Amino acid sequence: MRSSIPYFAVAAVLCYALYNAYKTKASHTASLPRSVEKPQPPSHPMFKDTQSYIVDVIDHGSSRLRFKPEEIMEGGFASPEDAPKIACYVRTLANEKCDFPSDAPMYYSSNCAGCHGDDGKGLGGTYPDLTKHPLLGMRPLPKE
Repeated sequence: MRSSIPYFAVAAVLCYALYNAYKTKASHTASLPRSVEKPQPPSHPMFKDTQSYIVDVIDHGSSRLRFKPEEIMEGGFASPEDAPKIACYVRTLANEKCDFPSDAPMYYSSNCAGCHGDDGKGLGGTYPDLTKHPLLGMRPLPKE
């Protein structure tokens, strides 16, 4: 009988550990929602179209849009007056119609092409591709 006491003690400890593990898992599972959706980028009234989205990212950066750390761009690479010109030119890179001013390609080249490339495709995936639909982080609001 004496030699079986350690075995009973080990069995009791294992049973207690399994019971606690099951109890903890059950309490965590009960607090989770039934369907967990992938977090979506925020939508905002100012992002009704691609133009306003691009201007906002140029002016304010992308850190508040829940991007990965390596995808975050700081704001202010171009002046608020030049941002709409650049945004219009970027839209033409994505085959959207936009009548940009004649100096818009120069502003894009001097502020954006260093990372996104002359064609806007992101230098082989190193930076976000500005020609994709929708743009990284953009989720436009439904049109009313």
